[in-house]
Amino acid sequence: MPRWSRILLIAAALAAIGFLSVETRRLAELAGTFEVAARTAVRERAVAAGERDDARATSARLSAELRAANGRLQAMSDLVEQRAEARRSDAAEAEAAAARSLQPMPDGVRACLRALHGCLRAEGFTAQRFLSARALDDQGLHEVELLDLQGDGLGVSFVRAGRMAASLDRATGRFELRFFDGERTVAGERTALPDDGWPLVFAPVDGHRLEEQLPFLVQATGAYPESAPSAASDDVDPLTRRRWLERFDHLLAEVAVPERWQVTRFRGMRDGCFLDAELVGTDDRNHVVAMSFCHRLAVEIDAEAGVVSLLLRDGNLRRAGVDSNITAEGYRILLPKLTARQASDTMFGMVVTR
Repeated sequence: MPRWSRILLIAAALAAIGFLSVETRRLAELAGTFEVAARTAVRERAVAAGERDDARATSARLSAELRAANGRLQAMSDLVEQRAEARRSDAAEAEAAAARSLQPMPDGVRACLRALHGCLRAEGFTAQRFLSARALDDQGLHEVELLDLQGDGLGVSFVRAGRMAASLDRATGRFELRFFDGERTVAGERTALPDDGWPLVFAPVDGHRLEEQLPFLVQATGAYPESAPSAASDDVDPLTRRRWLERFDHLLAEVAVPERWQVTRFRGMRDGCFLDAELVGTDDRNHVVAMSFCHRLAVEIDAEAGVVSLLLRDGNLRRAGVDSNITAEGYRILLPKLTARQASDTMFGMVVTR
């Protein structure tokens, strides 16, 4: 083979090798570009998938929040409707009550309340006043309204009850009025009456008088003691009782003691004593801090010692939430700054000496 032919073949081979190198480099670069593009696409698909998952989670969360908000809105709507219905019901009841209050009390009910007031006043209980009632049957009085003056004479409670029953224990002379289905308001605070009723107790009383005056209301049980007469001969009339209570007020008005005592009631008088008496003790803010009931109360003077006392026998004393029995030997409440002469003059000589 001629020399020039070999040179041509070698040149052609070198050219081919160069071309193949360039082409290989180009293909490698193209493959790298494709690989980068593929990886980028994979990453973009992964990001897109994550964003789709986030979007689905966000959508689910928003849907749950929307359902919860709709539930709360429905609950609020139901509550508003319930309260509106309750207000409409209360308004209807108030309107019906107002309409009933404008109606006059039945004559029989009015006569019952008048007799009940008279019996309580005759027993010395003057703190209770019935305002109205609407019906009377074998279960008692219905739709009753009562004002009850507190022991210190400064506060009052208002009782509204659907029913009031009256019971008498003949053996003990205990008369009880029990109020059901209502509320009691004291110092602006309303309290629902207990399920078993709120009792108002009067003792001792002349049961014969109550049964005679209120046969249609009083449910009496037990038997009268054989030794008890139908009416005690030592009872006093309401006017006399009121005058003696005024004398007690005057006697105790200037006494400097931790509790300011007031005799609020008594039944009768015998041997210089006041029988079945109730006393209330108040502090300097006119709050009731002590109460007492005793079967015999007297103003006792010790002329030699210059001491005047209230003498309580046979009863109980309640002070600071603690109940104490008072025996026949007696419990004395000292009345400082009072002389025996002042006490005797104020009480018209109705005193006992020690």
